[in-house]
Amino acid sequence: MAAEMMKRSSVLDTTDFLSDDELPDDLIVYNVPYTRPLRSLAQREQAYRPSPLRPLRKYGSVSSFSSFGSPKTRASSIFSASSDLSELSLLEDDSKFSDDACMLTLSEDPLVNESLERIAMLNSYKHLSAPTTSKEKLNYLTVTRQTNLPPKDPREASKHTRDYQQLLQTQIDQEQKKLAERKRQLEEQAKQTEKDRAAWRAVLRNYDSLVCLAETRELWWRGVPADLRVNVWIRQMGRTELTDCQIVRYLNDADDIINKACDFKVQRPDPKEFAAQNSKNIQLIKSVQNYSDLIQQAFPNLLIFQYGQAFDSILKVMLAFNLHQRESTSRQFQQIQLTNLVNLICVLYYNLRDEKLTLRMFVNLVSKKLIFHLLVDTNSEYLEDIAGQFDKFLAKTSPAIHSHFKAVGLQPLTVIANTVPSLFSKCLNMDVCSRLVDIYIFEGDTFPLRVLLALIRKIQYKLLGSKEEICNVLGHECLAHLNRSEKYAYRYLDVGDAIEFITDVRTVLRRQSVPQ
Repeated sequence: MAAEMMKRSSVLDTTDFLSDDELPDDLIVYNVPYTRPLRSLAQREQAYRPSPLRPLRKYGSVSSFSSFGSPKTRASSIFSASSDLSELSLLEDDSKFSDDACMLTLSEDPLVNESLERIAMLNSYKHLSAPTTSKEKLNYLTVTRQTNLPPKDPREASKHTRDYQQLLQTQIDQEQKKLAERKRQLEEQAKQTEKDRAAWRAVLRNYDSLVCLAETRELWWRGVPADLRVNVWIRQMGRTELTDCQIVRYLNDADDIINKACDFKVQRPDPKEFAAQNSKNIQLIKSVQNYSDLIQQAFPNLLIFQYGQAFDSILKVMLAFNLHQRESTSRQFQQIQLTNLVNLICVLYYNLRDEKLTLRMFVNLVSKKLIFHLLVDTNSEYLEDIAGQFDKFLAKTSPAIHSHFKAVGLQPLTVIANTVPSLFSKCLNMDVCSRLVDIYIFEGDTFPLRVLLALIRKIQYKLLGSKEEICNVLGHECLAHLNRSEKYAYRYLDVGDAIEFITDVRTVLRRQSVPQ
């Protein structure tokens, strides 16, 4: 045993830790998350580091099996950029880590993280960093003077150091106050959420009578608790023309289409013969690869939709919707394209955790008047009226941006069509998008327009470029442009946290008080 330990010690002593190839097989590397780059703090953009995959809590009929090696996740094993041997799949099961390691990987409040990083950075300025300086010279150096300059008079150096330390401590104290205030806010939010949870349960018991009350309206503006969303969303949205039997049939047929696509990619049969044998669904089979690519781009910081059960479920819902379109008698409904709606489906599945409920809810949302007409672009009179009203309110809430949009020739309807149909899931993070759905299902089609007005006012500093540059910010490829040079984290449009942004949305049309 002693000889083995000595041997292991000698291996570690000679290991170059910059090379993964030279790490010994028995070396333990703990799962410690990296912090956000300080560059993201300087830009005041909220950067989201990837969090390890965690098994989703299941509601309803979703399978409880892990996607790791499960036959139900065949599509993600074949079409996902990940594989069973990838780093992502190894992170999937939290049971592989100790409780301490799992705690380190939990998502934390970004404002708390920012304060902690600033405090750590300020504390690091207290110490002299001069690794190449001799010990003799080190005695005459201070943290406030460059090492290549001659030392100051001892009295002057001492005074300068005291002033510097006092300045640093003042900044640290300010950050500590911010940190304490943020923690207090989080505690108050947690208490309010518990009260709201009890209130929502009371509403659900007597829904038809209580949902119309002003107190209930305050509840949905504060947000539906995550564990009650499945009950509230489905109860409020009601039932579609889809029957349970239809939904089950569409999902089963979608499963068969996915299996056919997997067989084609793995077995590589003759394309013409394969197309002839599957002529009815060949276009849907071809769409599996494109849909898979789109799913992997959805909320990558969460590492939920890129591999496993969630990946396969989202893919099944998309194909099931296409099957429903094919049987629909509405030619307009058949025209709806899913390319820019993948993120919205992911938001629904993330909160509902059930394929049947997600499909039903998605059909309901795209059937809403505003979203439907924006997707099919048929009722020009209705859309022109919407664009005219939006243009009028934009002139009041953001007059400078309104003038600039007119100067560069950007039409209001273009901005609306690029953002509203996906309920802003192509530019905002999961938490904010979930809160938007909470409110939209109650407030109706005027709500997305309020959101867009608040969003424009919030990020107007990004909207003063050319027409193309504005469309890059308020367009379908917003996140792709925003993260083009990002390597260590994933960014969304910076609108603050969900509570802050929802407050902006609610107050965006209120008259500003004129100072006396």
